[in-house]
Amino acid sequence: MTPDKSNELNADELLHLALHAMNHGMAEKAIIHLKRLLEIEPENGKAFYLLGAVHAQIGMYDTAKSEMARALEIEPDLHTARFQLGLLFITSGQITEAQDTWEGLDKLGDQNPLFLFKEGMIHLIKDDFEKCAELLKTGIELNTFNEDLNNDMRRVLQNAEEAMTKENLKDKNTDSDETFNKGQHILLSAYKTSEDDS
Repeated sequence: MTPDKSNELNADELLHLALHAMNHGMAEKAIIHLKRLLEIEPENGKAFYLLGAVHAQIGMYDTAKSEMARALEIEPDLHTARFQLGLLFITSGQITEAQDTWEGLDKLGDQNPLFLFKEGMIHLIKDDFEKCAELLKTGIELNTFNEDLNNDMRRVLQNAEEAMTKENLKDKNTDSDETFNKGQHILLSAYKTSEDDS
């Protein structure tokens, strides 16, 4: 006798349940729904991306990077996943990997928020706080599709502006390594805070 599957959740339902769980801070439920979804559709790029996002949220960064990379293998045009994977690399000190990942955003053009955000991040880690702030502000203005991401970028922007003010008040007698690390620290702090708040 064939089992009745009429009560089983389909992939679309599981995706919506996972998003609902994520939006309400229920990481465990989100992971369960997404893993069930991937049992049904093993090549669902969005599910891998969301699973990576949840794992990043709970501090499992290596797992998150692997899942987001898998998402991009399946669906290279998941641009938000590409941006977030670059952020995970950059906050892990993997600058080259971040820049390589972000190259895929160049085709979006200089009026796309994700392009502007990644350019801002690159200027931040070089401690070019003024250019970083300019790019992030423009990106936030243009980003009408993802307010959560705007909030993350506002945190980075605030820290960059504070660093810019401090730099203007003292002599710039630090070596390049210290300067580089300062920008990376700002990004790491802002990103970790955004994960804690989400």
